[in-house]
Amino acid sequence: MSPFTAPPDAPPDAMHAPPSSQRAAAPRIPGAREQVLPAAENLFKATLVIALLLGSFAAAGRIAKAADASALSYNAALAVTWGAAALLALVNGVLVTAMIALAHDAVHRVLFPSAFWNETWGGILSGLSLVPFHANRQFHLTHHGYAHQPVLDPEAAMHNHAFLYAATVGSFIGIREQYRIFFRNLAHAGDPRFTGRALRDLGFVAFAAAFYFGLPPALGIPLHLTVLPMLLVFPLVFSFRALSDHYGIPATETRAAARQDIVDAGADSWSAGSDRRQAEVSGWVVLTAPWLEWLWSHVNYHEVHHKYPYLSHRYMPEVFAATRDRHPYLVVRGYWRSVAHLCRRGYYASPDEVRRYRWQDDRTP
Repeated sequence: MSPFTAPPDAPPDAMHAPPSSQRAAAPRIPGAREQVLPAAENLFKATLVIALLLGSFAAAGRIAKAADASALSYNAALAVTWGAAALLALVNGVLVTAMIALAHDAVHRVLFPSAFWNETWGGILSGLSLVPFHANRQFHLTHHGYAHQPVLDPEAAMHNHAFLYAATVGSFIGIREQYRIFFRNLAHAGDPRFTGRALRDLGFVAFAAAFYFGLPPALGIPLHLTVLPMLLVFPLVFSFRALSDHYGIPATETRAAARQDIVDAGADSWSAGSDRRQAEVSGWVVLTAPWLEWLWSHVNYHEVHHKYPYLSHRYMPEVFAATRDRHPYLVVRGYWRSVAHLCRRGYYASPDEVRRYRWQDDRTP
């Protein structure tokens, strides 16, 4: 039985009650403390993407050595070496994007049931994704509190620009904004409210620096063919995915005169404002290939995540199926179609510009 199918004799959830003719099979969304986290799958995926990243680094080094030792001309060997480096940098960008998707669940405390392992793996994965974990949590939870509200949403600094600028520079701006939080927390490390967060983030950033700039040279892997191309390409791959989170959607209603940063949030804090989140639309649902859904931990169901921010990624597809006829959603089929649509829009679109993307069975573009 699906975790969203209620037993025949179960009363329908009042908030999600469908028409009376369908109530016998009313889907029930699990509460924050009822969900079952896919801990083993998350651990497998985290170790897999890190291993694949190291394997990619090693492959780039071996290809370069083989090209140098071959009978190819200098220019041909150079083309093979840098062609492979560029292709593997793109693969690495996809892998690091998978890491930050897992770290995203850790930000919401749903990567592992254990608080220690949630924070530890979240810190490692976030550091390897180029951002400090607790600074990212503060940035991201504040974004949830003001999702797509002009001026107040911190993510607007990344993407509230012309499309080409947002696609090429936006991720670098997002990294900069999170390091601003990191350094601000370090400056207040004497304050008990910030000490632990700041020091743990410092440790995770140091670990990532050692992983990227210490481990490859120790293994005889050249940085200029591996880590440096990855650092340039990853933000662009991330933009390709992240622009399809909120770009090109009408602004949501502003409900505050000023922003108050949200430093942390627990399972019970997400109940506040749930009716509002379920009635508004601040993000997209991108229907993509199953392998990419799995690799990127279902972050393509971004609007589902905003409506139910306490749920693990494993629930996103079924929650969408259970609620798509009762909550408003904007749906596009595939990231390439999404980008093709968004490149003609601004960050805040008009309702008419997104009307054709409202969920309508299989007629959604």
